[in-house]
Amino acid sequence: MKKIALFVLVSLLCNGIAAQSCVTAPMSIHIEKEIKPAILQMVEGSIVFVDPNGNNAIDANEACKIRFAVENVGTGDGSNCVAKILAVGSTTGVSVSNKTLPLIKVGSTMTVELPINASMSTVDGKINFKVYVEEPMGFNTEELELAVDTRHFVSPLLRVVDHTVTGASGGVLAKNKAFDLQVLLQNVEQGQAENVDITIGLPENVYMLDGNTSEQFASMTAGETKSLVYKLIVPQKYEDTNIPIQIKVKERHGKYAENRTINLQLNQALAANKIEIESKAQEVKDIQIASLTSEVDKNIPVTNTQNTNTFAVIIANENYTSVASVPFALNDGNIFQEYCKKTLGIPAKNIRYVPNATLNQIKAQVNWLQDVTKAYANANIIFYYAGHGIPDESSRSSYLLPIDGTGTDVTTGYKLDDLYATLGNIPAKNVTVFMDACFSGSKRENGMLASARGVALVAKSGVPRGNMVVFSAAQGDETAYPNHEEKHGMFTYFLLKKLQETKGDVTLQELGSYITEKVSQESIVLNDKSQTPCVTASSSLDASWKTWKLK
Repeated sequence: MKKIALFVLVSLLCNGIAAQSCVTAPMSIHIEKEIKPAILQMVEGSIVFVDPNGNNAIDANEACKIRFAVENVGTGDGSNCVAKILAVGSTTGVSVSNKTLPLIKVGSTMTVELPINASMSTVDGKINFKVYVEEPMGFNTEELELAVDTRHFVSPLLRVVDHTVTGASGGVLAKNKAFDLQVLLQNVEQGQAENVDITIGLPENVYMLDGNTSEQFASMTAGETKSLVYKLIVPQKYEDTNIPIQIKVKERHGKYAENRTINLQLNQALAANKIEIESKAQEVKDIQIASLTSEVDKNIPVTNTQNTNTFAVIIANENYTSVASVPFALNDGNIFQEYCKKTLGIPAKNIRYVPNATLNQIKAQVNWLQDVTKAYANANIIFYYAGHGIPDESSRSSYLLPIDGTGTDVTTGYKLDDLYATLGNIPAKNVTVFMDACFSGSKRENGMLASARGVALVAKSGVPRGNMVVFSAAQGDETAYPNHEEKHGMFTYFLLKKLQETKGDVTLQELGSYITEKVSQESIVLNDKSQTPCVTASSSLDASWKTWKLK
């Protein structure tokens, strides 16, 4: 009992003291804690806009970034900080994302990249971006602003715009002989094409000797071209005469590229040389369609004319064995042949096209014309020649030079007077001769071919006979020049140009006047030298030849 009483007394005393203390002198306890904040600052001049194509704009369907550097100048590490981006303006189709940052240690600097993604629906305009880093305790960076243009989607269009087929020495596409197919791919629209893939598909029993069946390019800008070359061969067991080549083209979106089937034909004429194309981007609004060939080689007019009583011999001598070549002569002859068939309506069987002809081959074709005019009453004859001509230095007589002839020996050539005499004596209704050659001893390009004195000679042009009209590319000591841009002899280019413009419905007088005027003008501009074509009719003809037409 004493112990219990003592405990109660002590408790009462203590409570009383505590109560008294609470009333008269209240007590409070405050514990101080040291704070070490992460104080963040943007590094001056560090903010940049990053876009893949480098045009400093947000293009539709493009993934861009805003990059900047942030520095921790505080006394504590920065954790759970968030880089934030706000976008105001033409934000249709554009999305941005904030980013939680890893630990930013005291005294360190961190590079931050915030993504900006543009969809196909992006519109033209401008976006004002604000970027800053948020720190949990409120020690945020200041806001930086950046204004960037936005651009709507501009589609590309990949198209095989041209192709050419070449052989080692011209000739024709034949079985068991390798040839090169050159294909020109172009982006013909303003948008940039990305992830470009080109694949070639060959028919059964046609083989690739060199080249890649599939090629890839990271991008192709507006107007940019790519030249691809495939070395192919057709074996004897190939049964068809048509050789369909599939060119399949893809790009990133899968809908801005066109496939193309190129149909080659056995026995079609081959060019001698590939065209060198420099692949480069063109920053242009009006895109010029690239080409491996001249404008006159395309869209050759096809008429309903049936010119069954006309016969043509076409000699195209480009590759000589002992003298310089004649640039584009094979292309001259091949395309003139196409105009004869398609525009003038001459049946293919009535045309003899001989590329790189020897002396005997030229004579054989002239003999064929003699035989034809005996069998066909009132036949019309066309004789076309592109190649070298040479003069006899003593007599000044003119000679056609076969590919096996030499520039210093006229006996290896075909005398022009002999040719005109033979053609003039055949029983033809009319004979039209086109001579894309000069007989001064000069080459189609600069330099001399035959003259021992190193100067051009004024050669005799030959005398037309019978019912003959002759179109000559040049006169006297002039040179018959090439047109490198059009890949033809200058004379032949304007001959073809007039046939294209008129669809062949042109009189010989109109044709001659056009060729003479255009070649004379073009030669002065391009070469600073005269080239004057002329039209000469046989003295036995009256003025009626001026109204003759080739169709």
